[in-house]
Amino acid sequence: MAGQEKGVAGREWKGELNMNGFDNSVCYVDFDSNMPRDPFADDPNDPASFLDADEPMPELSDEERLMLEHDLRMVRKMAQTLPEFGIDGIFFICEDCEEQHYYDWDIMAANMRSTLSGELAPVHEPSAQPNTDRYTPWEYAVGFFDGLNRKHLN
Repeated sequence: MAGQEKGVAGREWKGELNMNGFDNSVCYVDFDSNMPRDPFADDPNDPASFLDADEPMPELSDEERLMLEHDLRMVRKMAQTLPEFGIDGIFFICEDCEEQHYYDWDIMAANMRSTLSGELAPVHEPSAQPNTDRYTPWEYAVGFFDGLNRKHLN
């Protein structure tokens, strides 16, 4: 039909949403034109350029896997508990750029799940302006969480 837009597999877009089923799709959205420019475009030091696409992720040892599974359980519990105490996530000082990088609990959990699945952690965009007062080093968050648990045990 003239004037009808085509979606995936030639389906016609009728300009309406199916609110009762799962037929809705983002296939009609042009994400590329809405995306910001790659911050590493034309950068010879792009971290992704150092990865060999054919090189598999190194396997975790049994000990590393157990430690990571333990940390993932802790992150899930901290995500439920610590925001009410003003802690929304973790920050690390990046060795490459020497700046602090902020990760909320969901990003931490996603990175850990990727590693456990033998995949590279996905690239995550930080929030536009994180409230840096609500992020702590990992060791502090673990210690604070441990202190809360001990307080409730006594």
